[in-house]
Amino acid sequence: MVFPQYTKVFSKVTTNTSLTLLERYTSPEAFLAADKNDVVALIRQTARFGLRYAENKYAAVMGAANAALTFGHSVPSNFTLIRMYIDFIRKYDKEIDLLLAAMNDLVAANVDELFVKQIRLIESIKGAGFLTAVTLMCEIGDFSVFRSPKQLFAYFGLDPSVQQSGNFTGTKNKMSKRGSALARRAIHTIALISVGRSKKGVPHNQVLFAYYQAKCKSKPKMVALGAVMHKVCNIIFAVLRDETKFVIMSTDEHNAKYQPSILAI
Repeated sequence: MVFPQYTKVFSKVTTNTSLTLLERYTSPEAFLAADKNDVVALIRQTARFGLRYAENKYAAVMGAANAALTFGHSVPSNFTLIRMYIDFIRKYDKEIDLLLAAMNDLVAANVDELFVKQIRLIESIKGAGFLTAVTLMCEIGDFSVFRSPKQLFAYFGLDPSVQQSGNFTGTKNKMSKRGSALARRAIHTIALISVGRSKKGVPHNQVLFAYYQAKCKSKPKMVALGAVMHKVCNIIFAVLRDETKFVIMSTDEHNAKYQPSILAI
């Protein structure tokens, strides 16, 4: 209501830089009256990017502030609410940080436990951070009960649902989503990172990136991403089964390493 255009300036209005600016200036009028050097310095200090980034963000904030003079609805009570919300978000983030620290301490104090070793194995997968690894292992629980990747698919709700009525069986099936929503979200995050690129344009996981690009040629992007999620699930199953950290391999490298042992069986 007060500053509608501001929500488009940052990727998230709750980033540290955004909240710090709103704490200090809050209203469009306060931003416009502020010294440019002060605002730019504050952006550089909190965002830890270069001068060009800070000046670009300053220009975007000023543009939003000018637009808000026409389209905004400034009410003094709203500025009080904004500061209250910011204070709440700060406290909420602090509590989350304390919880994460406690989780890290608990894991660090039990390095010899199988469960903790499994967390570290999942962490070795590109795109899986500490919280993602803990989430997945908490949802999996006892991994020994899973005998195949398909069982893990079904447990996570990644298996296809079957649309059936009488003699009719549907051909357009979607994920069943009957399993753990938290685990699916974690796997979805890993999949998104895996098919993405670094700032230099280098794929985070060149194998899954190439697989995703190939799928996108014949399938919608969401379907292609679903296929990558299956691949990620396969990787999770493999590292936990083999008790070996994940290493990115091409299809040829994987076949050269594992094909002989499969043929021997």
